[in-house]
This record gives sequence, C-alpha cells and structure tokens, in this order.
Amino acid sequence: MSLYITQRGGKKGKWSYRITDKKGNYITSKSGFKTKKEAEIEGLTQEIKLHQGKVIDKNISLFQLWEKWYHLKIIPLNKMDSTQNKHRLRGKFIQKYFGDSPAVSITSSQYQAFINKYAETNCRDNVSRLNAEIRSVLIFARQDKLSIDLFTEGVVLSGRESPKSKNERYIHSLEDYKKLCQYLEYLLDYQESVIPYLLYIQLKTGMRFGEVLGLTWDCINIENKTIKTYRRYDCTRKRWTKAKTETSIRDIPIDDTTVSILQKLKAEQRYVLRSHQVSNPDKCLFFDKQSGLPTNSAVNKQLKKILSELSITPSNMTSTGLRHTYASTLLAMDIDIWAIAKNMGHKDIQQISETYGHLIKEKAIREDNKIRDFFHGLSQ
Repeated sequence: MSLYITQRGGKKGKWSYRITDKKGNYITSKSGFKTKKEAEIEGLTQEIKLHQGKVIDKNISLFQLWEKWYHLKIIPLNKMDSTQNKHRLRGKFIQKYFGDSPAVSITSSQYQAFINKYAETNCRDNVSRLNAEIRSVLIFARQDKLSIDLFTEGVVLSGRESPKSKNERYIHSLEDYKKLCQYLEYLLDYQESVIPYLLYIQLKTGMRFGEVLGLTWDCINIENKTIKTYRRYDCTRKRWTKAKTETSIRDIPIDDTTVSILQKLKAEQRYVLRSHQVSNPDKCLFFDKQSGLPTNSAVNKQLKKILSELSITPSNMTSTGLRHTYASTLLAMDIDIWAIAKNMGHKDIQQISETYGHLIKEKAIREDNKIRDFFHGLSQ
C-alpha cells in the first residue's frame, strides 16, 4: 500500500492525498487540505485504518469481503465443522467466479448470471442460502461505510431438484413407525451396541443428531418424564457446542416406555463400564465402551441396515429423517402444530408448515369435516 501527497494549483494550491494498493490500483483519496502536513496526517490515518481493516478498500473483491465477514461474523460462533465447511464452499465458488473484480463493480445482471451458474449444480435451497449469505456480506460492507449496491435485490432464484424429495426424508406410515420402534426395542443391548438406544430416543423425541449425542444423565428427569437439551456435541471436532438457537433449549416430554428404556440403558451402562474399567467422564447417555460416542456415519449406516431388514421406506433415510418422522407422526395424530414446533426447537411453525404442508392440508380437511358435523348435529 502506498500514500502519495500532491499539490494542485501552484504554490498557493490545495493539498491532497491518494492511497493505492501494491499494484498501483486506486483505493481512496481526499483533497482540499490547506497544508502538506494536514494532508499527510489525514492520509497516514486512513492508511493505518486500511491496514487495521477499519476502512474497506474500494477495490476489494467480493471474495475478500466475504472472507472478512466470515472471519468476523461466523468463526466466533463456533459452528459445527459441517456448517463451517458449507460456508467455505460458498466462499470458494464466489472466489472462482468473480476473481479479483472489485465488488463495487458487480451489476445486477452479472450477479444474476452468477446465481444461474450456481443453480446449474445446486438445489434451490442451496441457491437461496448462497444469496442470503452474500446479502449479509453486502450489508456488513455497507456498515463499514463501503458504498456498494445491494445487487442481491430482485434476483431470481432457481436450482435443481433436491437430491431427496420431501417424501424421502421420513417414514410415512404409522404402522412402519411402530414397527421400527418395536424392532429397536428388540435390539436394545448395551453390550452389543449403544446405537439402537440412540436411534430409539431420537425417534421418540425428534432431537437433532448433535443434540441427542450431547445428552448426559443430568438431562433426564424421570419424575417429570422429560428430557432437557441445551447443547450439542460435535463428533467430528470432539467438543461441545452451544444450542443451535435459543428455542433449541427445551424440555421434551417422553412416555413411560421411554422412561423404562432409559433406566435400562443406565443400569446396563453402569455394569458394562465398571466390568471393563472404562470411565465415562461426561456421563453421556450414548457412550460406547470401546469407541466412545458414535459418529453420524456409524449411526446412519446402522439405521439404513435396520430399515432394509424391515423393508421400511425410505431405506436410505438418515438419522435426521427420524426427526422428520417424529414431526410427521405427531401431525398425523392431530397434535397441535405449535406444540410440535416447541418440542422440535423451532421458534414458529413456518418450517413445519413448509416441510409437512400436505399433512397439514389433510388435517385441515378433517377439521373442516368436524365443523360440518358439528353444525349438522345442531340442526337435528
């Protein structure tokens, strides 16, 4: 970075400064100073601010803006590795497409072409996430006084069909749900594997994988028949992380059968770990005597094997599908949608409405028929 001080208009003219990058590209300038000293002081101040990141280079690329936003806004949140990786992949695509082009030079049509390119190989949900991320970057840059257009405004989002349709995310049949519950109960043997226990609890609570993996014995309230989740465990980085959102901290009701199964797990775990002289320092529910906490990959592999054995579709469902199955089953049983949203850790019903709209429509039809029957009964 270089600072140049110049005077225009002869000996009585005004002084100005100009700052350029190492390639000689213009960054910023200002004129109108009465003395050379004033221009030098102001120019040096701006140069220091640029080095410290307090002023954004007008020739900064979109990727460099994204990178600054990512380091200041995302990394401190300590998100899970999988989430961090998704951010980095989006940043890589931005860098590859726009290169070193100044972000301020990007037009709406150029950005639309960029989004269309991304949509060629990504589903609409991913395209929407990329657009939202870039919008956050632009707002961040504006807050740092960079004059830049919100070229995300008015963009048309498209994308490929999701690799898994909504119907492939969860079990649709109540009969299959019961069949899976019963089979998991049959498989419960801590000596053999802790994974059937984990799958069973996930199926009965709708917890996210990181939430169920992060359960410790102090989360279980036998008297009130609830399970409290307030944090997650990242099996990739092998560390605890905070709850995904404030509403993710919640008490989930469980039935008597689930209470009994948890008591069985606790007794088996205590006996087996003592027998093998293995410690469970964090008092985790799903701590295996040999491998510790299971990985997402190991859990998904065993779930798919079980689904295949039972001829339950979708047979390629992951453990996240158990969370979807929990929601769809409760909806089918006429449980209030707000209660379901609360138990799943959502702040409102929007996500449930979007994912299970067809089930909500079926329920609405049933409710309409109840209204008809009610008024028909009054007229008799």
